[in-house]
Amino acid sequence: ARGKALAALEGFMATVGGASESRPWLMILFSIIMTLLAATGMGNLEVKTSAFDLWVPTNMDAYQNFQYVTENFLSTNRGTVLLYEPRDGGNALREENLAEALQIHKNLTTDTFSPSGLGYNDICDRVSPELPCDVSNILMIFGYDTSTMRTMADAGIIYSTLNDLETVQNLPMSIYLGGIERDADTDLIVGAKILRLVYAMSASNTTHPERPEILKEVNELEDTLQDKFYWDFNADSSRLANIRMITTKSVDDEIGRLIKVDSVLFVASIIAIVFILCCTFIKSPNGAVRSRFVAGLSAFVIIMFSIMFAFGMMGSIGVPMNSICIMICFVVAGVGVDDMIVIENFYSKALEDGLPKGKRMSEALKHGGLSVFLTSASSVLAFASGTGLYIPGIVQFCTCGSLCFFWIFFLSITFFPAVLVLDQQRVEANMAQCLCCCCLSGSATAPAEAPAKTDESTKKKLKSTRAGEMLTPLLTSSLGRMIIPLLCVAFAGANGYFLTLNGTGLSVTDVVPDDSYVVELVETTDEFWTGRLTRGLQMVFKGDHYADEAEVTKMMEYFTWVEEQWYIVGVTGASSGHWYGAYVAWLEAKGLNRYTDFHDHLADFFSEPATKGWRSQVTCTTSYETCTEIKCAQFPIIQSSAIDTAELYVIEVEMNDKVEAMGFDAFNFLDEFGYADADSTIELSTLQNLSFALAVVLILMILLMHSGAAVCIFFCVLFIDIDLLGMLYLWGVTLSSVSFTGLVMSIGLSVDYNVHIAHAFLHGEGETLQERTKYTLDLMGGSVLKGGLTTFIGTVVLSMASSTAFRIFFKICFGTVVFGIIHGVFLMPILLGHMITLKPSIMKGSTVAVEP
Repeated sequence: ARGKALAALEGFMATVGGASESRPWLMILFSIIMTLLAATGMGNLEVKTSAFDLWVPTNMDAYQNFQYVTENFLSTNRGTVLLYEPRDGGNALREENLAEALQIHKNLTTDTFSPSGLGYNDICDRVSPELPCDVSNILMIFGYDTSTMRTMADAGIIYSTLNDLETVQNLPMSIYLGGIERDADTDLIVGAKILRLVYAMSASNTTHPERPEILKEVNELEDTLQDKFYWDFNADSSRLANIRMITTKSVDDEIGRLIKVDSVLFVASIIAIVFILCCTFIKSPNGAVRSRFVAGLSAFVIIMFSIMFAFGMMGSIGVPMNSICIMICFVVAGVGVDDMIVIENFYSKALEDGLPKGKRMSEALKHGGLSVFLTSASSVLAFASGTGLYIPGIVQFCTCGSLCFFWIFFLSITFFPAVLVLDQQRVEANMAQCLCCCCLSGSATAPAEAPAKTDESTKKKLKSTRAGEMLTPLLTSSLGRMIIPLLCVAFAGANGYFLTLNGTGLSVTDVVPDDSYVVELVETTDEFWTGRLTRGLQMVFKGDHYADEAEVTKMMEYFTWVEEQWYIVGVTGASSGHWYGAYVAWLEAKGLNRYTDFHDHLADFFSEPATKGWRSQVTCTTSYETCTEIKCAQFPIIQSSAIDTAELYVIEVEMNDKVEAMGFDAFNFLDEFGYADADSTIELSTLQNLSFALAVVLILMILLMHSGAAVCIFFCVLFIDIDLLGMLYLWGVTLSSVSFTGLVMSIGLSVDYNVHIAHAFLHGEGETLQERTKYTLDLMGGSVLKGGLTTFIGTVVLSMASSTAFRIFFKICFGTVVFGIIHGVFLMPILLGHMITLKPSIMKGSTVAVEP
C-alpha cells in the first residue's frame, strides 16, 4: 500500500512537473489566479490586539469569569497610574514637591480634555453621577487642596497624619508611597522617594445616568493624558520631578509600536534570505548566462503570495490575526527558500544527466517534489496541531502558519518550476540575466546543450562536493558511527535535565520595545516597591441570597477571611464602599428590615439619583426600574502582590477554592488572573503539542517512507526539540506563548533538514555505506547547508530586535538552524546506515530502500 501511495505521489509530481515545462506561462498564470482568488478574503480579516483576548486560555476559569463580568456589568474598569519621582532623588514629601503633585492632580482632573471634549470627570470611577470621582492617592489627606497642604506643612503634621493612617486606621502607606524611609527607633515614616497617583476610570460616561459606552472617546483621552503628563511634562526642564505613567491602553499601544519598529528587521531578514538564495544560484563558468540569480528573486513573489493566501483564507473562514503573525513571514521565507533550493538542485541534476526537454522538470519534481511534499506536510500538520489549543493568539498563529506552508508547497511545485523552465530557456538561448525587463545577450558563448541521454547507464556521475569528501570518512568510520550518536544522546539528556528547571511566564516588559515608557514604570515599581503591584479585585457572587440571614452572615465571614490574607489591602469595598453596605444603610435609614424588605425596594434604590450609581456593581434579573431580584453582584477590594503570575495563580486558586467551599456560586476576578492561568498551563500545553506534532511526523513518515528512515527522522527531530528546550533555560528564556510559537515553528524547520537527507539516502546510488553516504551528501548536503545558511543569516538580523519577545524568536530560530544542521548532516546519515539494509542487487537503479 505504501509503495502504491508513493508511486501515485511520484506520478502526480511528475505530471505537475511536465505541465510546468510544457506550459510554463500557463502554470504561472494559474498560480497567480488561485492566489488572488484566495486573497479576496483579506477584506474580511479581523485584527485582534487585546492581550487578554489573545493570550488567556478560553477554557480556563479566568477567561470564563472575564466574559461573565463583561456581559453582566455596566462598565469596564480602567485606570491611569502616575509615579512622581523628584529629579534630585530627594524626599517626595517635601512641600515644593507636594505642591507640584497637587498641580498635576488639578490639571489632570479638571483642565485636560480629549479632542472630543471629554475630560477625566466624565469617565472617572464614581458611585453616582452626583458624587465625586473615586481617586485614591496620598494627596487625599490634603483634600487635594494646595493651601491645606501648606497649612499642614507649616504645622508639621503631614508625617503624623500619614503615620496615623497607617497605625490607627490600618491603611498601609506602601499603597501610595514608594521607597519609604522610616525612623530606625519608632518605625514611623519620615520620608518617601516616590508618590503613586492612581486614577480609576471607566469605559462609560459616568456623568450620564445610564452610563453609555464611549470607548473611542476614552481612548482619545488616555492618549491626551499620555502626551501631557508624560512626554510634555518630562520634557520641561523646569519641573521638579519625572513622571512614570501607564494607561489601560499603554501596553497595546507599545506592542503596536513594536510591530512597526521591528517589522523593518523582518523585511531586512527576508531580503537577506532571498539574496543569499540568489547567490547560491550563481554558477560558473559563464555565470552571466548560466546563473539563476534573477530566478531566485521569484522567492519574493512566493513569500508574498503565500502570506496573501493565508490572510485571505483566514478572513474567509473567520479566523482573526494578531501581531505575532508577522513572524510567519520570516518562517515562510526560511522554509520556502529551502524548498526552492531542493527543487533547483534536482532540476540541475536532471540537466547534468542530459535528460531531454519535457522530462527534466518531471524527473526533478518526481524526486525533489516528493521530498518537498514530506517536509511541507510535516510543517502543515505541526502548525495545525497548535490550532487545537485554547489560547486564541496561538490558534491564530498556527492557523496562519499551516495555511502559509500549504501554499508555499503549492507554489513550490507550480510557480517556481515554471520560472526555472523559463530561465533555462534563457540559458539555452545564450541570454544574460534579465534586469529591469530587458534581456541582455551574454558576452561569452554558452556551452552547447548536451545531447539528450535517456539510458540510465550513461547518466553523468554526480559531481563530488567538499561536504561529501570531508564528512563521508567521519560518518562511515566505526569510531564516528559510535561517538557521534552517543554525543547527541548525551547532549539531549543534559538538555532534558535543563528543561525541567525552566520557569514559565513572560513579563510585560518582554513584549514592548526596550525603550518603552512601560519598561520605565515597571523598573521603577521594582525598585521602590520591590516588584509589588496594587490592583482592584472584584469578588463576584451569582444569584440572590441577600434575604437569607445565614447566607449573608456566611458571605461576611468570607469577606473577613479575605481581608485577613497577606495579599489584600484594606477592607471590602475599598475606599468607596460597596453596594450592599449602601443598600442596607439606605433601608435602615427608612426604618426597613435588611432581610424581609430586601427585594421590595431594590427598584427604588437603583432609581434614586443619589444611589443609582451603584448599578455598576449589580445586575438585576429585570431592568433596574423594576428590579426585585439580584442576578449577580460584585464587591471590590484592593489586592497587592508581586509581579509574578505563579504567585497570582496560587492566590486565584486559594480565593476561589475558599468561596466555593463555603457553598457560594461565586468567583474572584482580576485581569492578571487570566495571564496567571495561561502561564500555569503553558508547560503542559507545550509538551502535549510538541508530542502530538512529533507523533504526526512519525506517522506521516511511516506512511510515505521507509519505516527505518521514519524512526531516524523522529529521533532527530525529538533530539532537536529537547536541545531547544534545554537551550531556552541556558539562554534565560522561560516557557511562554512566544516561546511556544517558536517551538511549533522549529518542527517545520528541523524536519526539513532531516527529511531531505533521508530522502536522498533512500533514493540514492551506491552499493556500500560509504558510497551511499557520499552520494547523499553530494546530492543534498550542500542544499541543506545552503538552506541552513540562508535561514541563519536571516535569523541573525532578528538579534537586533527591539524587544525581548522577538529576540526569543531569534534564539529559537538560531538553535533550530544549528541543531537542525548538526542532526541532519551528521547524525541522520549514521542512523540511516544503522537502520537500513543495502542490497546491491535491488538498490541499483531502484528508488526504494529495502526494509531491514
